[in-house]
Amino acid sequence: MALRSHESWTDRTASLRLLRLLLAVSVALPLVLFAGIGWRERWEAQAEAEQDSRKNALILHEHVLKVFDTVEQVLDRVDERIRGRSWAEITTSESLHGYLRTLAGELEQIGSIGLADPDGVVRNSSIEFPSHRFYVGGRTYFRLQRESDAGLLIGETLADPASGRPSFGISRRRSGPGGPDGGFDGVINATVNPAYFASFYRSAFGIGGQSVSLVREDGLILMRFPPTGFDAPVVLPPDRGLLAQLRERREEGIYRTESALDGRDRLYAYRRVGDFPVYVVYGLDQARVITAWWRNMAMDAAFVAPATLALALIAWLAYGRAVSENAAVRRWAEETRNRERLEEALRQSQKMEALGQLTGGVAHDFNNLLTAALANLHLLSRHLPTEAHRYLDGARTALERAEKLTRQLLAFSRQDAVNPALLDLGDSLRRMGDLIEHSVRGDVALDWDLAPGTWTVAVDPIQLEMAVLNLVVNARDAMPEGGRVRVALTRGPSPRMVRIEVVDTGTGMAPDVAARAFDPFFTTKAMGKGTGLGLSMVYGFARQSGGNATIESRPGAGTRVMIDLPLAEGAATAPAADTGESAGAPADGRGLRVLVVEDNALVLLATVEGLVQDGFTVETAEHGVEALDLLERDADFDIVVSDVVMPHGVSGIDLARRIRERWPRLPVLLASGYSPESLSTMGADLASVLPKPYTPDQLAARIRALTSGRVAENQAAGDQAAGDRTKDGETGTMRPDGRLRSGH
Repeated sequence: MALRSHESWTDRTASLRLLRLLLAVSVALPLVLFAGIGWRERWEAQAEAEQDSRKNALILHEHVLKVFDTVEQVLDRVDERIRGRSWAEITTSESLHGYLRTLAGELEQIGSIGLADPDGVVRNSSIEFPSHRFYVGGRTYFRLQRESDAGLLIGETLADPASGRPSFGISRRRSGPGGPDGGFDGVINATVNPAYFASFYRSAFGIGGQSVSLVREDGLILMRFPPTGFDAPVVLPPDRGLLAQLRERREEGIYRTESALDGRDRLYAYRRVGDFPVYVVYGLDQARVITAWWRNMAMDAAFVAPATLALALIAWLAYGRAVSENAAVRRWAEETRNRERLEEALRQSQKMEALGQLTGGVAHDFNNLLTAALANLHLLSRHLPTEAHRYLDGARTALERAEKLTRQLLAFSRQDAVNPALLDLGDSLRRMGDLIEHSVRGDVALDWDLAPGTWTVAVDPIQLEMAVLNLVVNARDAMPEGGRVRVALTRGPSPRMVRIEVVDTGTGMAPDVAARAFDPFFTTKAMGKGTGLGLSMVYGFARQSGGNATIESRPGAGTRVMIDLPLAEGAATAPAADTGESAGAPADGRGLRVLVVEDNALVLLATVEGLVQDGFTVETAEHGVEALDLLERDADFDIVVSDVVMPHGVSGIDLARRIRERWPRLPVLLASGYSPESLSTMGADLASVLPKPYTPDQLAARIRALTSGRVAENQAAGDQAAGDRTKDGETGTMRPDGRLRSGH
């Protein structure tokens, strides 16, 4: 019995599979054939329409060309008739009027003929005698003919004097004494009869859905059938349609666009009329093409519809497949959402990289200004009485705040001059305990969850301290009514990563706010409560250290900020003692000859003045090319101090490389706000880099160290790190007793 049931189930499954296959073939095959036939007939209808349009444009071209040739012959005959006559004779000649009237009457394409003297006054015409002498000197065609011999000139649109309908004129100069090189002696103008064109087009293209236009090469419509319906002259737009096509194909072509006059979708074929700057344009409504195609499709559908209807009824029996198809759709939708999330993450990363490049460029330039300002204040303090130092202290404090702001910008852009060291991350967080405890209020409980073990990372200890402190302060501010903040140290998303988490129970952020939280200068705090650089500095610190920073938040559910850092090889080093920097008078630099290369005038002036006051002998160059020329003439220097970014194609790093090749015993000190990572990538010796901004004393100390040979490469980096810790000592002093409290 069981065997029979199994066989029945197997047969039913096979039958269902076969039925599904038959249903798919029986429904899909007629539809595919019908769609293929429809597609072929659609393009055949379009191709036939294009072929007919080209043929009609050619017919119209031949007609217009004959009209223009006829008008040219008429103008030549009139010029020959009045040759040698004065304008007084032309004005009083009734026989000439009769001749002009006969010409205009015999030729349907001619509307009127007029003769204008050099002053622009019509002296005789085919319309009336004597002429009313109306003035045409202000019209464009007359001005162009007066300025130079324009030959047979197609003029602007105007009202035909005979009928009052919109028309255009064709003019030429009157032959004067001296031939073509002689002076200007008036204009002969003939207007084209609009009724002649309308009659021809109506007889040739009586069916609706078509248009014929004469268009000058500057876009002015000279004639159109059916009429434009506008009183003023119409000029085609330059960025689409005919004028756009003329930039690619001047003589003839075909294109499809919406009409600039009535908005209809048309297929246009155009052709240039001989050597004249005029194009004949034939337009066919695309609706006519579609209508013809639908007519053919309806005939085909009359045969296909009965069979398709029968197959559709059969397909109803396959409704059971909808369940499995629905599951497939759900899986596809989930995959689409996952792909969209990945694409959004990529866009966010690209946005942050672009913002980093922008802020890094601004902060790097601002570093030059800070260097000049700090150096000048330092020099000024040597010459002012003691009672004036309090004013200098105020200015120095403001500049130090600006320096901190610049460092935050550089940290975000990953261009800050950092001093990485191997640290035990857990031990570093424990030493920060008292500082973080004092940064929160009494109504905020602080919890610690530090995983045991040694977590060695290579980061700048000052920036690590600032990043964690910024996160805790932000968490505190997000809980105005109190709450809990948890600082955790856990394993990261991969075995070679470690994660710092700062979690709060605050108000949280909306998705659009969380998406911009790491942007520089973006803040939701009240005016004066924050600069919007805290989280951007955290992001820059993480990326500069080889990791990443992410944020998770929901309104009312708190915020979690995660810093993922790569684990480093080697043993962690103990924190160095903060020895500070001597504030006394600088040591004597007498006997040392220094070449300073700097393209910023303010920085150069302050640097030179500080070195001269310290007893150095200083020569200057504004860029690397000038410095190399100077060294070729006189290389008797003890050291070269150079900026990194300079004009004329020779950077500070290029200058150092050439000096190392040409004068290997001459040391070079580079001054820059770029990070050692960036400078090392560009080929700089990190032991010979002085980060900006710096004071004259710091510069003098580095010069003496490099020239005396007492500073090795690793010691130079350590000295600079000590200088940075001295400056930011108010956030780096903690009791290393490891005592942590769980909260307030």
